[in-house]
Amino acid sequence: MPEVDRRLQPIALELLEGFRALVVNGPRQAGKSTLVRHVQKGRGTVANLDDASLRDLAVSDPGGFLAQLPPRSAIDEFQRGGDPLLLAVKMAVDHDRTAGQFVLAGSTRFLTTRRLSETLTGRIGILELLPLSAGEIRGVRETFVERVFDGDAGSGTFERLDRDAYADLVTTGGFPELALGPATSRLRTLWCAAYVQTVTAAGNVDQVAEVRRPALLDNLLRQVAARSADELVLTDLARELASDVETVRSYLEVLATLYLVRLVPAWTTSHTNRSKRRSIMHLVDTALACHLVGTTATQLAKHDSPWFGPLLESYVVGELAKQCGWSEQPVAIAQYRDRDQREVDVVLERGRDIVAIEVKATATPTTAHAKHLVFLRDRLGDRFKAGVVLHTGDRVLRLGDRLVALPVSSLWGS
Repeated sequence: MPEVDRRLQPIALELLEGFRALVVNGPRQAGKSTLVRHVQKGRGTVANLDDASLRDLAVSDPGGFLAQLPPRSAIDEFQRGGDPLLLAVKMAVDHDRTAGQFVLAGSTRFLTTRRLSETLTGRIGILELLPLSAGEIRGVRETFVERVFDGDAGSGTFERLDRDAYADLVTTGGFPELALGPATSRLRTLWCAAYVQTVTAAGNVDQVAEVRRPALLDNLLRQVAARSADELVLTDLARELASDVETVRSYLEVLATLYLVRLVPAWTTSHTNRSKRRSIMHLVDTALACHLVGTTATQLAKHDSPWFGPLLESYVVGELAKQCGWSEQPVAIAQYRDRDQREVDVVLERGRDIVAIEVKATATPTTAHAKHLVFLRDRLGDRFKAGVVLHTGDRVLRLGDRLVALPVSSLWGS
């Protein structure tokens, strides 16, 4: 399987020049170990806590474990060392304030787990390595987020793709073994089944939380996949799963910590005070979502597929999240829904500037598809930099002041 240049690699090296330690988080099999190996070339060694002997030492004598590491080492699967190892790292970087002492890589959002007593605030830089972006797969440097904030939304290039091609993109997702390998329908099914089984196994889940009902965790993941791009209504999920709201809430946190589920928060300002506060549910990678709802690329491409629209939206949200992660200026990703049935799938916020994006499973966008973008534009005034309708056609259409319709493939255009 070929390797690709990850957009985060130069950013990681830059952060190591300014922070005492760097944390690299991301899903399993997304390429963290490869990234860490490249970052460590010429820097130091990599100790992987999947190695039982190293893990035992890190847990039983974390201070001794760190003392035996060469300078500027990386610790992969760091979460396996737990709170004692994190406290030992804190002591080490507090004793010596030199930049770039450690790279800490983990397959969970381990600094957010309730079991930890320390978060290394002010001492670490944090990178989130998600599955491959469409641009990384193609060797293209994506500039979509920068362009839309700069007012150049319609200036880039794009691939001309049809519905079948988009269905294939959605079912393939971004995990390197699927995106860069022979991603047949059978391979996708077997790989995704094994992935879900492995990530939700007790050995992984126990690193982040105590889960007394593993079957409920699995069923909750399937429910979220079936409700992709829908509002998170805890009472509905609890009723469907014959559980209580607090258990569902805590298990959702576990799925998010394991990088299986992405909850996109609600966005609001005083100008839109009838907004709802519920998050929108997505799986972090659409290949897993397609597997869990039982749809293939051929089935997804059919015009009567109930999954094409929601999963295309999840795919777009995932691609935007990756681009926001390497943006030079911080970009927050959210969504907007209000009690008057207005919905905007994605709201990007950079400083005081706003970009609003709708995802439509149509090849023929019209001004009607931008009506909720118009609502936000008119209320936000000059804060509103652009409104974009992403569609499955192959045309760029101006829909009004600061409004444009673009093919979804514009996301990885240049």
